[in-house]
Parts: sequence; C-alpha cells; structure tokens
Amino acid sequence: MTTRKGVKPALTKNVKAALKKEPGLTVKDLAERLEINRQFMAGALAVLEEKGDVYHRNVGPARIYFPVDGDR
Repeated sequence: MTTRKGVKPALTKNVKAALKKEPGLTVKDLAERLEINRQFMAGALAVLEEKGDVYHRNVGPARIYFPVDGDR
C-alpha cells in the first residue's frame, strides 16, 4: 500500500475519511478500522504526516492523529 513516492491514493483517502469522521484516533484505532497491520499503519501515517495530510499530538505514550484542515 505504499509506493516509492509515498502512500497509495486509496489508503490516503481512507485514512483522511476516517479521521474526518472521527478525529483523534490512535495508530491502533486506525489500523483496526481500516483492517491494516498496526506497524504498517504507523509507517503510512508517518508518510502522510510528512506530506502534510495529517498531524499528531502526543497524549502520554500514544500518538493521536488528526486530519489537516488548515486549523491546528
């Protein structure tokens, strides 16, 4: 689901849709909802964050992800 240039568009769309519907999900939550391995999801989220599609906040040991909509 990742390519040399990043994450495939279908996965990007699904992650952004899940975060718009329910902002503030952990890697584990997103992986469960999208039926993807948690470690793979963490890598995909790192790529999406680098591209500016999502951002995270640390809450204790967890990373909570949000969609980028212009406001942080």
